[in-house]
Amino acid sequence: MARRLTLLVTSWDGTARRYACRAREIGDVKSLNSIDLGAPALCGTFVGTDEDAACVGCLDGSVRLVDFKTGAFRVVGAHDDGAVSAVEYDDATKKLFTFGWDRTIRAWDLTKDERGRAVSTTKTAGKCYAADLRDGKIFVATSDGQVLAYETRDLVRAPPRPLINRRSSMRFQTRAIAANIRGDGFVAASVEGRVAVEFIRDEENDKRKYAFKCHRKTDDASVGEIVYPVHAVAFHPVHGTFATGGGDGYVNFWDGDAKKRLFQSPRYPTSISALAFSPCGSLLAIASSYAHEERENNKPEDRVFLRETRAEEVTPKSAKTS
Repeated sequence: MARRLTLLVTSWDGTARRYACRAREIGDVKSLNSIDLGAPALCGTFVGTDEDAACVGCLDGSVRLVDFKTGAFRVVGAHDDGAVSAVEYDDATKKLFTFGWDRTIRAWDLTKDERGRAVSTTKTAGKCYAADLRDGKIFVATSDGQVLAYETRDLVRAPPRPLINRRSSMRFQTRAIAANIRGDGFVAASVEGRVAVEFIRDEENDKRKYAFKCHRKTDDASVGEIVYPVHAVAFHPVHGTFATGGGDGYVNFWDGDAKKRLFQSPRYPTSISALAFSPCGSLLAIASSYAHEERENNKPEDRVFLRETRAEEVTPKSAKTS
């Protein structure tokens, strides 16, 4: 029997869903179960290795612990004003980190009761719009154009000293951010159809950082170049290449070191809102969700797809030629 992977999906319709993913079931994936949270759910993460437990961040600022086995949920935390835009669970510290429009990063201990659950609150200058956690490092993009990075062990001892506190190299708002698998940098994507490759150490960043245009098309009959936001970024867990998903409905695969595009997928029904590789990188989950970029007359159905990755799509150029 094929090994099953479980995918967590949150939605503006107020639901959190689990999907079963198998390599033999490429295409649409089927929902295992769904829980109605009663508020738009913007983000979510499984808690450790337990695929029955997930934490979800909602538009009303609440952080909810979902039990898929029983179908119940409870509020375990909250941000003071505005949505929770990202949630990440760190296995090393056993803490949940949440990022909010209230300009704070909060750490929670889910083993404690409500009086001791809040571990720390770190203030940021702008609203937290995107975040990613990898190997004990958290990367955050804010509404004022800043990019921040912290060690998770420092965030539980506020006030922490950031590894990075710098202006984004892109002029327009960062839409997504992802840490690279080496742990020495990140990729950020903007609403203006650009992607920036950057590094933690300032001296290395000055030498190696770059940005490039993507998810654009030329329309000779109307306005010339049409620019789409880049909504999603995900790194391949083995090869270190990365995928981007845009408002144009395409997924692009990139070799960041070679500064080359490896592959472009066929077009999906509508905008790509989220991407996630399986732990070994053989599968890519793709959320296709209507975002008005093409001003379609009929609203396309929101769908989750599973794509089996091929070697030529995700293998770096250097590895192919060596």
